[in-house]
Amino acid sequence: MKKCCGNCIGDNFLARQIEQSAKETGDCEYCGSRGVKLIDPPELVDYFEALIGVYEESGSPDASSLEALIRSDWGLFDRLDPVKAETLLVLIFDDNTIFHKKYAPVVENDASAVQEWEDFREELKHRNRYFPKNIKKIQEIEKPFEFLQGRAPAKVYRARMCDQQDLYSIDQMGKPPEKQAGNGRANPVGIPCLYVASDAATAVAEIRPHKGELVCVAELDVEDSLKLIDLQNPRKTVSPFELDDTILKLFRRYMEYLCRLGEELTMPVLPHFAHLEYLPSQYLCEYIKTIGYDGVIYRSAMGPGINYAIFNDTKVMGKDVSQYRIDDIKIMFSSCR
Repeated sequence: MKKCCGNCIGDNFLARQIEQSAKETGDCEYCGSRGVKLIDPPELVDYFEALIGVYEESGSPDASSLEALIRSDWGLFDRLDPVKAETLLVLIFDDNTIFHKKYAPVVENDASAVQEWEDFREELKHRNRYFPKNIKKIQEIEKPFEFLQGRAPAKVYRARMCDQQDLYSIDQMGKPPEKQAGNGRANPVGIPCLYVASDAATAVAEIRPHKGELVCVAELDVEDSLKLIDLQNPRKTVSPFELDDTILKLFRRYMEYLCRLGEELTMPVLPHFAHLEYLPSQYLCEYIKTIGYDGVIYRSAMGPGINYAIFNDTKVMGKDVSQYRIDDIKIMFSSCR
């Protein structure tokens, strides 16, 4: 029997379990990874039996293969084509009939939750800003947030435009004073937030400099105790193999909604519309702050890396400041028709 590896499944938690328990090292014949820990597929059955409890056999026209459902719902098997992934499932369950069965989720995605968020966005922007009515669903996702916690790297970067030849001091590279805090993706006017990135290039890209301008980039140290919600990609952040049946079903219900919230933090916003378009993400981040988190992790809309909006910056210490000149800016565009 061909052995598989953690990369075949594409789940960080399960990859760690395989790394700890597997006794053989070699090249994986499923995903092609070389020099990895290998395991017999049937040894994974206990993990997968809990997962498939959220699906049932179905004769509905909308039913799909188990492989397709697991791939789309949880982001698994991203290194395998559908045939290899389905073959692996057959071996894990020791059941050749999986090829021929169709399945449907026990709990459907709550499409109304996504629509409620869209309605909520419009209400905040145009009808009812301070006492919005459509907030029920956002209050139901506090429990899933417990499983979407992430960490910042030990070092992060913050950039500022610099209109002088001299470097800003490290004390000038923190979040702005309250009276100077403008509208941000995660903060309303007057409520400062520290925006940092995983690398200097992303930090610079986020402030949208022009060619020839000077920028200062600070390197900052981050305490490991910073408590963050990771909304980069909820499908990949959470591991279904760590969840009990109740939480699995909760995630199955709200996964599309959680992904939509992550998109809210990443969408490019034109500067002259920012005062309106930032309102939904500001509300989301304020909610996350009120339930006890120090900040949010999200994909950058402008650069190659990851962004961190940090509400509690007492756990971030300045280390060093460098100055750069913007030599060039690359523009890419596509037809709107």
